[in-house]
Amino acid sequence: MAKALHLQPGAQAHAGPWHDLEISARTSLARAVDAFNFLEDTELAEFAHEHAHKVAALVGGIFGCGIEYSEDTYWDTCPISLMHRRFGMSVGFTTTRCCSLCGEDLDLCEHLLDTRYEVKVHRSPEGLCNACGRRSCSHNDGDVVLAYPHPVMGDVQLHEISLVTRPRDPLARITKIELDHQLLARSLGEQPNGHDVRCY
Repeated sequence: MAKALHLQPGAQAHAGPWHDLEISARTSLARAVDAFNFLEDTELAEFAHEHAHKVAALVGGIFGCGIEYSEDTYWDTCPISLMHRRFGMSVGFTTTRCCSLCGEDLDLCEHLLDTRYEVKVHRSPEGLCNACGRRSCSHNDGDVVLAYPHPVMGDVQLHEISLVTRPRDPLARITKIELDHQLLARSLGEQPNGHDVRCY
């Protein structure tokens, strides 16, 4: 069991296997909903939709679900409930595109995107590797490697954020919605007044 949970030997008593199982199950539910968002309007959409509901039934049936209470209100954070609200956020912005290898304007520098170049590895102040663009990679500062140039955004200027039915990024979805206090009170028979509320 410890191996299945990626626990170090001897760590079982402190890690709480049941808690780790719940985290894994809820992560699976989030990934199932993500899959549906990516597969929307494809032939696999209905399969992904049904799969997400099956995972949610498993998670809710075994671990139950609580309704979040914060900022003096209750929030719907249920991945399945929010999955059925088919809208998300779209960001309008402008930015410059710089070359990852030399830092110059990507359209004006000498590097071609389909050509690998020798590059000395270093990390940006944000921790991004100039060779691959990742935060976590096997490249070490000072190494010389062959790498393709890639665009790096700089000078980002946000212009607007819109609520749209199909965001360009399928995962740019609403993460919580405030629950109506009167509706909640009618459903429960009284105002919950900050008490824990479970969803069944």
